[in-house]
Amino acid sequence: MIAPDGTVVDRVSSYAGLRSVMIEGRYVQINSKVVFQRLVLDQGFYPDGIYTAPSDEALIEDIELSLAAGFNGARLHQKVFEERFLYHADRLGYLLWGEFPDWGCGGLGPAHNHQQPTASYITQWLEEIQRDYSHPSIIGWCPLNETWQVLTDHIGALDDVTRGMFLAAKALDTTRPVLDTSGYSHRVLEADIYDSHDYEQDPVKFKATHDGAAEGKPFANRHWPDQKLLFSVPYGGQPYFVSEFGGIWWNPNAKPGEDSWGYGNRPQSLEEFYARFEGLCNALLDNPGMFAYCYTQLTDVYQEQNGIYTFTRQAKFDLEKLKKIQSRLAVCEK
Repeated sequence: MIAPDGTVVDRVSSYAGLRSVMIEGRYVQINSKVVFQRLVLDQGFYPDGIYTAPSDEALIEDIELSLAAGFNGARLHQKVFEERFLYHADRLGYLLWGEFPDWGCGGLGPAHNHQQPTASYITQWLEEIQRDYSHPSIIGWCPLNETWQVLTDHIGALDDVTRGMFLAAKALDTTRPVLDTSGYSHRVLEADIYDSHDYEQDPVKFKATHDGAAEGKPFANRHWPDQKLLFSVPYGGQPYFVSEFGGIWWNPNAKPGEDSWGYGNRPQSLEEFYARFEGLCNALLDNPGMFAYCYTQLTDVYQEQNGIYTFTRQAKFDLEKLKKIQSRLAVCEK
């Protein structure tokens, strides 16, 4: 708005971004090019605001910290992030998977769930997609996380809600792939993506577990001892990735008796950490049946001491080493 004397008293600006996301065989193409998605799990917690970032600069910093360690995107895990975060991801070329905060809706009955799935899940999920649809940084949707299904019990509401959320996302957004649930029990046969979670810490065993993906036989959480508690629809040849792995426990400054945890045994030295990190990443980068991975996680979160950074965003490792490990070409990019 310009005043009669020619001075600008108000100004509004906007921006636009164009990109394509396409599935070609078992790979995901971005702008008609296969780009291995080196994702990091980002829970979006802050020590001084919990789910609310203290400033716009803090949102930018989290993206820049991730890029500095060699990641090119994130799973926005179990949270609808501030839209400003998506704006900065648009600007910085940072790939995002949008998620819904189902907060432990597992499907094993009221005694095991934090909350029960209802039709309101679908309504709220549609509201999230409607708000964030126009952000080019979002390249995929995943409504649920680690849902369980029981063979010996009726499936009930969770199965209906899972399918409803998948169909809602496909109806509202025809431009992005949709994963029905991340890890554990897949329930939608025609889901665009298939995935698994695997926190095996031995790189040799980890590689052996996922080598079958190259022949179209992906890991489907077969390590669970009681298969009655977990079953998935058959794999249908979709693009496949390990959407949670790593989570290496590293907290050398922990005080005796401090409540903290990570996956597997803590490395005894930084060099042991780097060797484990590289071995796990290489197992997936070198796998022709893999189009992406997602490492757990960007920062420590309270007692979860398995981040690349501390909860206060201090680097725990040599970032150049981590970036070098991740930045080489994956098999699918060659």
